[in-house]
Amino acid sequence: MEHSALNHNQFVWQKIIQEALLELDPEKLKQKIGEAETALFQRLQALGQSPGAERERDALQNASNTLLTLKNEVLKFPDWRPD
Repeated sequence: MEHSALNHNQFVWQKIIQEALLELDPEKLKQKIGEAETALFQRLQALGQSPGAERERDALQNASNTLLTLKNEVLKFPDWRPD
C-alpha cells in the first residue's frame, strides 16, 4: 500500500509540471508554476531521506531547474543570482 501511495504522489507532481510546460498564457503560466513549485516542495518533504528515492529526488531537482528556466526565459523574471 505504501509503495502504491508513493507512486501515485510521484505521478501527481509530474502531471502538474507537465501542465505548466504546456501552458501558453503567461498569466495562467505564473499560476501553474506556483502550483508546480508547491507540489515539488511537498513531494521533497514527503520523501525526506527515504532510501531508494534518489532517482525521484534527482527528477524533482531537474523539474525545479525547468521551472526556473520557464520563469526566466518565458516570463522574463529577473535573474535572482548575484553577480
